[in-house]
Amino acid sequence: MIGLKIWLRRGQALALDLWRGFMARLFYRLAAGDYGSQVIERGTGAVGLGRRCCVFVHFDARGVVRPHTRAYLLALREAGFGIIFVTNSGVLAPDSRQWLGEHCAQILIRRNRGYDFGAYRDGIAAFVEERVTAEMLLLANDSLYGPLAPLGDIVGRMDFAAADIWALTDSWQHRYHLQSFFVAFGPAALANAGFAAFWQQVRNVRSKWAAVHYYELWMTHHMLSAGLQCAAVWDYFALLDTMQEIHDAPEPAGIIPIEDKVRRLAAERALWCWRRRLALNPTSDLWLALLQHGFPFLKRELLRFNPGRAPDLHIWHRIVREQAPQMYRFIIDDLKLNMRKQAP
Repeated sequence: MIGLKIWLRRGQALALDLWRGFMARLFYRLAAGDYGSQVIERGTGAVGLGRRCCVFVHFDARGVVRPHTRAYLLALREAGFGIIFVTNSGVLAPDSRQWLGEHCAQILIRRNRGYDFGAYRDGIAAFVEERVTAEMLLLANDSLYGPLAPLGDIVGRMDFAAADIWALTDSWQHRYHLQSFFVAFGPAALANAGFAAFWQQVRNVRSKWAAVHYYELWMTHHMLSAGLQCAAVWDYFALLDTMQEIHDAPEPAGIIPIEDKVRRLAAERALWCWRRRLALNPTSDLWLALLQHGFPFLKRELLRFNPGRAPDLHIWHRIVREQAPQMYRFIIDDLKLNMRKQAP
């Protein structure tokens, strides 16, 4: 009887997976666009690409490159990157266009089709046309606030002798994948046929869900299948080990500061999910553990919406204000423009 129940559960799980796969393919076909470049204007900047190259994707409805994004681009330049700037805005404000011309190698203005992966594809095509011999190609976007510290040491931790592709974080939500807001490809990855094959099949999908499901989630799987090794600077399980250490640490005597209580609450929450094999999103559910171990960013989505309902999020003010006061002011100014119905 017990054996029958187990087989029924397995059959139910298999049927559910098949149904989800069918629906995913159906929605992808409905949302799929063409393969064509959406670039409508190209500009050449004053800075060359060099051996470290970055395709940086941007969107702002008014075509403005905001102060926090400019600070990010300058930090990339300081870390030795030549930048191909790709905006999905369809337009650039004159002041932003002038500033980008001083700090980037190329500026691509494209229609807002295909989301970040369509923009990455068009930026990579521009990179290939340059025929530079690069030791690293970084894909990054403006979904972050930061950096809160220089990027040079962090990029230096990406050892291409140990792995061919590096991201800052990885996730097991839906399936294992490198999170695509900051992912670097080394020489072996750039020379691998699987790299070109993946980007050639990226379409201008009309659904963000399709972009995430078919490109962000499947990019890592595709690269692994091509024989490339993938790794994250802040490994998922190392972060959970940190939460275990917080949980296991003895409580101090006397009055416990509210911040310590909140950290313990977040650790208990993360470990509850770990015990039940429920995957977490590191940049929203484990944001504090990341910052405590040198992670230089906060996701804009985290501060604007707190999608994982992190109970410790209010602590970000003190951490960022102390660590990077100018970036803190940039973040507050941006939230004043974009945040609604709640306080940061």
